[in-house]
Amino acid sequence: MRGGALLPTVFPALSGLMIHPTMGPILFDTGYAEHFLDATRPFPERLYRWATPMRLPPNQSLARQLARFAVTLSDVRLCVVSHFHGDHIAGLRDLPNATILAMASSYEDLRHLDRWKGVMHGVLPSLLPPDIDGRILFAESKPSVTLPAPWTGLGEGYDLLGDQSVIGVPLPGHAPGHMGLLLRDQDDRRVLLAGDASWSVRALREFKMPSPLVRAVIHDWNRYKSTLKLLHDVTAKHSEVTILPSHCDTSLSSYQPSWKHQ
Repeated sequence: MRGGALLPTVFPALSGLMIHPTMGPILFDTGYAEHFLDATRPFPERLYRWATPMRLPPNQSLARQLARFAVTLSDVRLCVVSHFHGDHIAGLRDLPNATILAMASSYEDLRHLDRWKGVMHGVLPSLLPPDIDGRILFAESKPSVTLPAPWTGLGEGYDLLGDQSVIGVPLPGHAPGHMGLLLRDQDDRRVLLAGDASWSVRALREFKMPSPLVRAVIHDWNRYKSTLKLLHDVTAKHSEVTILPSHCDTSLSSYQPSWKHQ
């Protein structure tokens, strides 16, 4: 974050699990997996690992965390991808039965990057399942919907499941085709899974852009700023909303769905 200390920091790489009443388990991103270590073993991909070292204790693997909800990797039939950076898709190969749903521009971008450019943009194509072309769907193929208040400033979204329970929301700037998810939890609260539209809830609340040191890895700096400002305005006017960035412990710990108390 702009103005922060130039020191190492620890941050999570989160994955979201939704249990839909008819479609069952749905994932939003996968977080890290051991495949990340394999993908970053050669050079220049190893630069990615040096820049953002991964630590994945066994109890934090995707399989172990899903097991807490009596879900297996094979049970997941849909994985919505916010964008194709390695820390968001490293577990895709472990989901043998999942359709992968993403923005078309996000998927097309990675197909045109050589290895050096891929590393510079946080993309590791070897993390993709070999049969992805037959398993991927694009959000743009789904019906467009007007977002409900207070999210109307973000424009239109995509009705990903056909019942308006999970809406894909374009959140441009961080990466090509970057997408968040707007949904209602079991306590009937609107929750926005924001991916990397902001790296922390503090940056949202204070409207603080990232440090200029990371500008090179932001796809479109001006659009990132516009998206961050829109999300900041929502949080400033509607303190009751829940926005969960993918790398923020603070927002996750403050979100208390009822299942945590069961």
